[in-house]
Amino acid sequence: MAKNRNISLLESELYYLISRFLTTGPCRRAAEVLASELEEYQLLPCRLDWQGNEHPRSYEDLVAANRHIAPDHLLQICKQVGPILDKEVPSCVPGVHSLLGTGKQSLLRKSKACGDFRWKGSSYAALHRGRPPERPLSCKNPPNLVEVHRGRELTGTQCYNTIHPVSNYQHMRMHRRILGHLSAVYCIAFDRSGLRIFTGSDDCLVKIWSSFDGRLHSTLRGHSAEITDLAVSYENTLIAAGSCDKTIRVWCLRTCAPVAVLQGHSGSITSLQFSPFAKGSKRYMLSTGTDATVCFWQWDVNNINFSERPHKFTERPRPGVQTVCSSFSPGGMFLATGSTDDVIRIYYLGCGNPEKISELDAHTDKVDSIQFCHSGERFVSGSRDGTARVWRLHQRQQWRSVLLNMAATLPGSEPASSEESFVKPKVTMVAWDRHDNSVITAVNNYLLKVWNSYSGQLLHILKGHEAEVFVLEPHPFDPRIILSAGHDGNVFVWDIVKGTKTQHYFNMIEGQGHGAVFDCKFTPDGQRFACTDSHGHLLIFGFGSSKPYEKLPDQVFFHTDYRPLIRDSNGFVLDEQTQQAPHLMPPPFLVDVDGNPHPPRYQRLVPGRENVAAQHLVPQLGYVATSDGDVVEQVISQQTADHDESGRSVLDEAIRQLREQQDRQGRPEPPAPGTPRRASVNERADVQSPPNVGLRRSGQVEGVRQMHQNAPRSQMATERDLQAWRRRVVVPELTASGYRSQEDFRTAKGEDEIALYIAKKRRLTYGSCRDDSDDELPCVKRPPSRKKQKPTQGREFLDISCEEGEETATSEDNEMEGSELDSSNEEEEWKSDTSSHSSSEYSDWTADAGINLQPSTPLSSRRRVRRQISSSDEEEEENEEEEEKQPSDEEERPAQKTSKQKSKKPKSKILKRPKARPSINREVSNEFRPSAWITDVIPRKSPFVPQMGDEVIYFRQGHEAYVEAVSRTELYPINLDKQPWRKMELRDQEFVKITGIKYEVCPPTLCCLKLTLIDHGTGKITDKSFYVKYHDMPDVIDFLVLRQSYDEARSRVWQPNDRFRSVIDDAWWFGTIVCQEPYQAEYPDSHFQCFKVRWDNGETEKLSPWDIEAIPEDAQQPDSVGGGVPVTAEEMREVMYKPQAGEWGDRSRDDECERIIAALDQLITVDIVAPFSGPVDTVQYPTYCTVIAYPTDLGTIRLRLINRFYRRLSALIWDARYIVHNARIFNEPRSKIAHSAKLITDVLLKFVNKPSCTDVMEIYKAVEEMDYTDDEVKPWFHVTLRSPTSSMVMDTNPGTLWRPCLTEMPGRECASACSTTSSSVRTLSPSESLWTLPHTQTT
Repeated sequence: MAKNRNISLLESELYYLISRFLTTGPCRRAAEVLASELEEYQLLPCRLDWQGNEHPRSYEDLVAANRHIAPDHLLQICKQVGPILDKEVPSCVPGVHSLLGTGKQSLLRKSKACGDFRWKGSSYAALHRGRPPERPLSCKNPPNLVEVHRGRELTGTQCYNTIHPVSNYQHMRMHRRILGHLSAVYCIAFDRSGLRIFTGSDDCLVKIWSSFDGRLHSTLRGHSAEITDLAVSYENTLIAAGSCDKTIRVWCLRTCAPVAVLQGHSGSITSLQFSPFAKGSKRYMLSTGTDATVCFWQWDVNNINFSERPHKFTERPRPGVQTVCSSFSPGGMFLATGSTDDVIRIYYLGCGNPEKISELDAHTDKVDSIQFCHSGERFVSGSRDGTARVWRLHQRQQWRSVLLNMAATLPGSEPASSEESFVKPKVTMVAWDRHDNSVITAVNNYLLKVWNSYSGQLLHILKGHEAEVFVLEPHPFDPRIILSAGHDGNVFVWDIVKGTKTQHYFNMIEGQGHGAVFDCKFTPDGQRFACTDSHGHLLIFGFGSSKPYEKLPDQVFFHTDYRPLIRDSNGFVLDEQTQQAPHLMPPPFLVDVDGNPHPPRYQRLVPGRENVAAQHLVPQLGYVATSDGDVVEQVISQQTADHDESGRSVLDEAIRQLREQQDRQGRPEPPAPGTPRRASVNERADVQSPPNVGLRRSGQVEGVRQMHQNAPRSQMATERDLQAWRRRVVVPELTASGYRSQEDFRTAKGEDEIALYIAKKRRLTYGSCRDDSDDELPCVKRPPSRKKQKPTQGREFLDISCEEGEETATSEDNEMEGSELDSSNEEEEWKSDTSSHSSSEYSDWTADAGINLQPSTPLSSRRRVRRQISSSDEEEEENEEEEEKQPSDEEERPAQKTSKQKSKKPKSKILKRPKARPSINREVSNEFRPSAWITDVIPRKSPFVPQMGDEVIYFRQGHEAYVEAVSRTELYPINLDKQPWRKMELRDQEFVKITGIKYEVCPPTLCCLKLTLIDHGTGKITDKSFYVKYHDMPDVIDFLVLRQSYDEARSRVWQPNDRFRSVIDDAWWFGTIVCQEPYQAEYPDSHFQCFKVRWDNGETEKLSPWDIEAIPEDAQQPDSVGGGVPVTAEEMREVMYKPQAGEWGDRSRDDECERIIAALDQLITVDIVAPFSGPVDTVQYPTYCTVIAYPTDLGTIRLRLINRFYRRLSALIWDARYIVHNARIFNEPRSKIAHSAKLITDVLLKFVNKPSCTDVMEIYKAVEEMDYTDDEVKPWFHVTLRSPTSSMVMDTNPGTLWRPCLTEMPGRECASACSTTSSSVRTLSPSESLWTLPHTQTT
């Protein structure tokens, strides 16, 4: 066979690389065959000798000679070809590389073959399914507008992208750069018509400019510190400016007259907005400040009157917190604010007055940028934690978010360098595109990132800036365009659809370097935009000719801009020299930065001076010696005929003498309190003109600042001038039709938001009192997660507007009492992890064997602190003295307020309640109201509500997660070193019994449980116990599960792909088991969250066996995939707890509940029962929630009986005894109301203890006739209740606390307060029960 040597070196090397590639894959036999054939046909690269002769070599020799060639060398070459080629000839789909591509995706493509082509004119006249076709991506050049409009004439329609391509924005140019301020300008705004520009600067001035030709129309004076924000009313009648001087000034846009000076903040203003809210004539303006306050200023659109005091919310959970940003929804019904404590707060105005409805704390660093979308209730928040979140209102008024992580990169992009990865990304600004499909974020690494606002997918990364970007401004109607500007002086116009740069401008200032761009805004019509920079410039950009701006000088100041002002006690100002309001002064002169008047042609640009005679356009200057000996240039002419010399000289002489007197003293005299202040020249320079921070040459600064010397002091306006000046229109009002159209739009948006809020507030299925679950996603129905929302994502508040000086009340620091049985140790357990805010003390624990059904009563050795309303300090002292004289009986001691308070103050998260006032008539925040899971009257699968005697499984994993969540969110102080697993050996799950319950006012309301271990072998309780303190916390799974539910769940065997349903929020949700795996590796045998499941909507989640149920064959299926099915009452009973024998005596639960319900119906008719027949009115008694942690009443007990809430009779008895306990805590223990509560409770308990009794009124009459006191009742004997799993010993006297005994051994004393020995203990026979034994009132 002939040897083939007619191949190039490149071909032979390719053969070799192919064979090497095959050796590492599954085709190794093919590699061997290929290697042998390459040797046979001599296709391998030859060896060259020193004379250049070729010699064939074997495959092994070639491998040995090229050890630097890896087997995947060919693959690596192919991977590099695509990106290198993309740089030269871009593909049609960037980032997608294929060796098999064709056309623009082919690796053999050339720039000539991939060149741009142009559509024919007929293409623009075509229609596809009634719509004009989109131009292909290959058409990169802008279309011919003649052909486009011809096609539009023929078809009647055309694509917006075609008729107005993005390339049009390349024609926007800078019309003019104007120097109008002496310091940096951080604020800019357009009026609603786009005809006027407003700038607010660090030189304390607000200026009004024409956007058409750049003329300076007016200067608004009055602030004494930097301007921080500007806002224009939607009616285009008012402009408001916030300042570092802690005030807000509002001016009329038509006349520039001051409307209001609002002084409600104690810190600098950080944001200022007019609300879109439109309801009748009522409007709102919002302000936030560094004092952490949010102020809603109400004003009337008809008479422009502002309320003197705002609706104020003080949001300072700790010192140093500031509210830094805010944003209104399109209809003005929602307001979102961001602050330095990492919390987003949501306010609602739909009820007429502002109310706070939610706090969201998903961010871990300060939230300093926030923005609502242009339509809808979504908003985006940006934080220094490196994330942004897109929030949306969901069911139950919960806000859920889509996370945007700034560390994300585009697929296929190069990994971040070590330097870039070292810097933590932070969001500096956020914005929406006009159609709300995209969110744009600016990051501190100088990148802009474009995200899908619904999915959170990163779409584009925009590069170009060289410093941080704090300006993102979307186009007012074009969703493709957004403008960005930063401290690097660059201004970019971006196409965010393609992710490309459209236009670029660099703010280079001759002789001073570049100027950082601080703010930028588009006009409402999108034809122009304006920027401000760090050097005091106003830059105007737009389409068309710059000719109207050419007649303007580069430096534009009024000679009155920096003249000193005097202020009255309300903050209104007068010009010091003319004693006139600034807006009433005659038209000023136009001067440059040095204070020199401009030529006459520029003076006619000043409004009101257009028709002045030429000889009066420029003031005549001369040199005059001042009082301090300096010679300055000063106006020496410009007298008016309406003022004589004598009238002028009196005022001038008084001013001169005052100034000389102050100069002699070296400093100005302080003004008298309550009198208007007359500021001196030096004082103006020091107080009202902040330093220039080095941005301007010092020689320029003083020129225009001293223009008060370059103006005639007698420059007073005539009456004719004033009348003409009052008739001027600085900013024209909107047309009536335009205003009505905008107001109708905002009103409709507001109504939509109210309807949305109300709709989200309603429950979906199966009425309930609880409102703490997640709900659906934007697109598909979603089963509410077992992990509840974070408290700040659903924390609701009452409609409360705290005025200045008011603080939200909490409970005072209360001492906790230990029990008689080792009181010091048990007290230490309950004080271990929080400060004591206990309203329901539980002193008499059951030791180790039983259950205490009586709320605790204080011992004589300790004092209890109680909120008391006193009219004077003397009365309070008398109460304290009376307390010290009280007998030591446990239940008879009055709970007076002690003079000795705990020295340790609560942490900042726990608000201290101010001293009680004689008259309190305001509602208390929901923070102090018991959670729904405590006060609910309907039994639920989740969350778990503890009841006395429950046998439960304790999961250490879940408890650790709860403690971690509380510690992370700083919800309340918690001691990590005193958790149960730090004190005793606890396994991943423990079988325990609830042998003690108490509740604490914190907030939040905490449930404190004593859990006694049960021996797994014998089923009896042991002598070991531990304590937990917790509350139902969103995003934290229940770590206590009923033993019955646990056993039932363990009996079911689940396999992967098994279908299940789960009851969440009173509805069935369906899904599939994916696999079983431990929730945490360190607990491999725990069943807690051991199943990974996939809901029908595609979401995955971790569930526990007791969370899921088998699907019956006849089960109702949801109407749509991923939907829910309401739970029927019968189905709910099947999944709830089923009482065991003996837990309700000899009767069934249904029979016993109906008997007690009938008794309650009778009892409620008695007059003295009225205060206990329903919940306490917290409007009439607003402090009740701050004192009582676990409110209960006969009406609540009745509802719980109707709904079969109680799992056993002991839980009902425990609830009933809390009625008298609460009455004694909130009132005097010896008061009439407390005595009535005791009587009613004893009647109910006697009835409960008599299963055969059906007439409760017989017991009531008998008890009423007796003088029923605590001291007269002594226990008679004890009874041991035995069950298959436990035993407990109780006092059988129904009128006393059921006291437990520790032992049944003869001769050993009972551990209770009684002196009974266990020799008198009876053990019930199987035929006996506690309710069949006799009851005796004597010892």
